[in-house]
Amino acid sequence: MISLKQISKFFVTATLVLFISTATTFGFMSQNSSASTLSLSSINAPSNQIAWGWGNAKAAGKDLEGKIQETKGNITGDPKDQFMGKAKQVESKARNKAEDIKDSMSLKGRTQAVAKNIEGKTQEAIGNITGNSKDQFMGKAKQAESQVRNAVEDVKGK
Repeated sequence: MISLKQISKFFVTATLVLFISTATTFGFMSQNSSASTLSLSSINAPSNQIAWGWGNAKAAGKDLEGKIQETKGNITGDPKDQFMGKAKQVESKARNKAEDIKDSMSLKGRTQAVAKNIEGKTQEAIGNITGNSKDQFMGKAKQAESQVRNAVEDVKGK
């Protein structure tokens, strides 16, 4: 049987997600916002990075997801949600950095392998922290892809 407390938590979480998503989408949040007591002022309007490719869109989505989870943890006092939210934000920053590196140089050969290896290690680490087996598996798969790319480069070099 579902308790009143569980129903209440669900509605608070759903309302919070809807509010943050709307505010972030339309850029209503500012650093001087009175919502800063809820740690929401750190959410910035999405930049044009989403238009550049799915990699940055995924990073922006992961960042938003992390901020929402951290805020939920701050409101409910749940340290696990706070930690997991921060971990997702770190993953978002790592994805953005990987995308920035890809964008700043035309990735060829070994550079692609290195970037894929870093991306894979990051995703596996996040999967280990969160206990998400899909992230762990995908991280290992990306590292394996990196090894294949390095092997191809070895063959090309000879």
